[in-house]
Amino acid sequence: MDVRNTLSLAGGLLALGAVGYYWGGFGQSDSPLLNTDTSHLPDYDVVSIKGKQTNELGQITHTLTAERLEHYPQADNSVVTKPIVTLYKDGVSAWKISAQQALTSNHNRELQLNQQVLGQRINGQALSLETETLTANQELQTLTTAAPVIIRSPQGQISSVGLSANLQESTLTFTSQVRGTYVLPPH
Repeated sequence: MDVRNTLSLAGGLLALGAVGYYWGGFGQSDSPLLNTDTSHLPDYDVVSIKGKQTNELGQITHTLTAERLEHYPQADNSVVTKPIVTLYKDGVSAWKISAQQALTSNHNRELQLNQQVLGQRINGQALSLETETLTANQELQTLTTAAPVIIRSPQGQISSVGLSANLQESTLTFTSQVRGTYVLPPH
């Protein structure tokens, strides 16, 4: 009887071990814990960014400060947290644009600013822009949005759905549903 109990106990433990091995996933070749696909992961992550870009004459074209930048190699784009972009015209700061987040694309030539986008003209007459999304193209020196936007100046404000701005030509084009107020200066 001793031998039967021992064999029975050993057989039961062996069966329990085999069931546990396969039931626990150890016999499977594709374990979810061993995922080797890293295409969705950033290849680098930078914090406390402060950068400048210059043209061929050495003049600053724009600066960028941000809390964090994560670059994703497969799509060659980046996610930037709390960016502040300063755009320059002829080496002099012209606009300061901030947002909660930005996405870069097209080899960092295009910047899609999202959430609480605020633009302020630095030189000349005070002018500010508010919207929820804004695309900045540094090669073309343009700003565009299809979202509602408000432009404020000391003389009044204009609201619109959609906007196109050419920074080189200093022009603003309102797309649709344009409304505004203008206060005449005292005589």
